[in-house]
Amino acid sequence: MATATQGDAEARTHRRRPAVGAELALADLAWPAATLSAEARTATKVYARAAGRGSRLGKLAKGTRVAWTRIVASRDRCEAWLEIAPRGWVCARDLAPSANPPAATLVPARIVALTEEKELHGVVAGGARPYPSIRAIERARPSRRLKGWTRVKERGAIVTVAGVSYVKTEHGYLAETAIEIRRPSPFTGIDLVATPPPAWPFAWVTPRTKEALVSVRDAPDDAAAQVRTLARRTIVPVLETQGRFARIATGEWVGLRELRVARVMPRPRGVAADERWLDVDLDEQVMIAYEGDVPVYATMISGGRGRSTPTAIHRIAKKIARTRLKAPDVAFGTWDIPDVPFSMRFRKYYAVHGVYWHDGFGKPRSQGCVNLSPRDARFVFEWSHPQVPAGWIDARDDVRGTPIRLRNRRDPDPAWAEYDSEPPPSVPLRDLSDDE
Repeated sequence: MATATQGDAEARTHRRRPAVGAELALADLAWPAATLSAEARTATKVYARAAGRGSRLGKLAKGTRVAWTRIVASRDRCEAWLEIAPRGWVCARDLAPSANPPAATLVPARIVALTEEKELHGVVAGGARPYPSIRAIERARPSRRLKGWTRVKERGAIVTVAGVSYVKTEHGYLAETAIEIRRPSPFTGIDLVATPPPAWPFAWVTPRTKEALVSVRDAPDDAAAQVRTLARRTIVPVLETQGRFARIATGEWVGLRELRVARVMPRPRGVAADERWLDVDLDEQVMIAYEGDVPVYATMISGGRGRSTPTAIHRIAKKIARTRLKAPDVAFGTWDIPDVPFSMRFRKYYAVHGVYWHDGFGKPRSQGCVNLSPRDARFVFEWSHPQVPAGWIDARDDVRGTPIRLRNRRDPDPAWAEYDSEPPPSVPLRDLSDDE
């Protein structure tokens, strides 16, 4: 039992605690006077207000050093909160004092490497069995089999056991011979301001088969004479259409099935005249970025097979520089993909994001998300809202996020929809193993 003297001392200590919201100095945190920045001890949440439960703005990357504008007292586990630049509040216990000035990178180096075609990832065929440890390799005791085509990344040095090399991954140790290295796609869309297209509409040549060339004919007929051929992803004007063909020059016609046509579209209702927005044509597999009524960037996408990408207008609610995608319970397919770059979530279970595991842009390939090449995804990520400040790895804003319209011939003028809208009825889709 506490004595009266002890009780008086505890009361005096309690009275000396600063009031909630009172401004504090470095000394109150027991931080050195020479502190120039606050460093994130780990991936650290940023809130819209001090002690801000339920007001997430984003997250700092581990090691990011930030400046602050003020420090205020609190009565939670943090005891104090720092208001950081450019916005938000961070718990003092999640930060460490640093004598170095603030420093942060706009995009983590590992993600930048994906846009530079580095060999960062591999794929492992379904049925491969990883080992949980080196001892398990020695005892020939592997784990469960991996499903589909699993993407992996190295997490340590290669080890050799009984003459066989094994790579440590997030799934365990895998035989090096079981991992096939993949390079991300080098495909990049068009900066329509710096490099205006040859005409509107225009198109990318996209062969229907695995053939590298597409025939140009002297009339809009499959039996017409071949004038020349065009390589995959050549950009051509669409001067007119006639039946199943488009004229790209005098006396030159290409089948519409082998073109992905980009067309200027009117701004949807509810988008301001000076607002940035995205238009996704699910029939043509084309995305165009607009500033008001002016198209500024165009590229090809890979949307969902069948009707798995729902038509609607949303706002980008959350952006994540690097994430891991795992199949939700509602999915028909199975997938588990690490280090997915530049993810921009606009609806529950759906996002625009970069892919490093295929180069099939212009054709549906996903389970419902909108796939972009890593370079295109980086452009959209940095151009759209919510902005992700330097040193942050994600940001949230479902009110002022960039609008994205997803449309097709059946639903050319879709309605606005909530982020939490349930997935539409669909049909069973193949696993991502078919994307290889």
